[in-house]
Amino acid sequence: MFKSITAGFFVVAMSLVAMGCDSLSGYSPTSPSLADSSGNLNETSSIKEAVGDVAADLEDPKTINGVEFATVRGWLANIYPWEYVPEQSTVHPVSRLWNPRQQPSPFQVSEQCRQIREFGGGAAVLEYSPNPRLGWHNYWLSTGFANGCGPFFLLYEHINGTRFIPVDGGPKDMSNPYNRQVFKDDIDFMFRNVIVPYQSRYVAVNGRAVIYLWSSVQMTGDFASLLEEVKNEYPIFFIGSGEMWSAPRGAEDVARVRALDGFMEYTLGGRSNYLRAVQDYNRASFSWRGYLRDLETKTGKRHLFIPTFQAAYDDTKIIPRRNNPTMYARSVDEVKYHAEMIRSGMGSVYDYLIGPFVVYGELLEGAAVIESQCLAATMDTPGRFVGCGTARLQILKEYFGWR
Repeated sequence: MFKSITAGFFVVAMSLVAMGCDSLSGYSPTSPSLADSSGNLNETSSIKEAVGDVAADLEDPKTINGVEFATVRGWLANIYPWEYVPEQSTVHPVSRLWNPRQQPSPFQVSEQCRQIREFGGGAAVLEYSPNPRLGWHNYWLSTGFANGCGPFFLLYEHINGTRFIPVDGGPKDMSNPYNRQVFKDDIDFMFRNVIVPYQSRYVAVNGRAVIYLWSSVQMTGDFASLLEEVKNEYPIFFIGSGEMWSAPRGAEDVARVRALDGFMEYTLGGRSNYLRAVQDYNRASFSWRGYLRDLETKTGKRHLFIPTFQAAYDDTKIIPRRNNPTMYARSVDEVKYHAEMIRSGMGSVYDYLIGPFVVYGELLEGAAVIESQCLAATMDTPGRFVGCGTARLQILKEYFGWR
């Protein structure tokens, strides 16, 4: 028991040390008024979370008493622990939110959270890997797991920089005993070190903590039985991606879809023509909801379906080159058309008042909606809407911001 209590206080102490070191490195909030004003609340919450971590060592909870997804209002903001590399980025955030060749500081994460809330965001989706080689756990720990954003859940990086075989990319054979054990170990680490200690802010569905698999379609083999094994041991709600573009036909694909609990695409999937991509996504969404309804009549299981908003796609600066065509809307009206298609489908095609999922800070592929610099390369031109500054955020606030 003494060992557990010591471990709990060590986590809190390391978080405070990390934030203290950062404050000496040259970062500072632009104004005291922009800092998180709920300091006492956050301090109390941290104490409760540390106590919860100690209790978790005694017995794993059967339900997560977090923030129920159905109560989340506004869009879902995906934020990242990456460095901003200007030479490889097609979105360039303002310095208040991100500095070149650095990860966002705890202050800057707080500023990002403030902006997300200002423009109607309801929850954060944190890009996360349990792989200690990446150091992402300690990074998010130093920010209090983006405590300024309020509710959050994890996007599990299960494709790149992993301990699976292969380490980078897919597909990953989940019939392989080694890969199965890595998956179990990763979920166990996330559950014990993130979900339980931060459960007061963690997003859940009926007491089951949400984990997003951003490309579940690349988890091949007998992934279905592994998902069920994990869910029998931990109260987890798995949301998958990459599944809706074609109805599963093979036995393993069908089983994987059935074992997942919800679906939310990471991108529109289209390239070169924004309007066509939006229309293709809209048609695929209708088709996928029909498939899920048919599946529900057979199994009695309800699957969550969350929409995805994307403003553009441009990975032309990434090294090594990918040679993908860029995808920008021709006008702001095309982006608003996409938003309207999502809004009109919420409550029927998509689940009501949940989402959409939005890439807030992924800088390399041009989809980030984060407040950005208006440079010569990022200004709107005739027939090409980029939406620098806060133009993308204004659309999100207009269509999806909670009032």
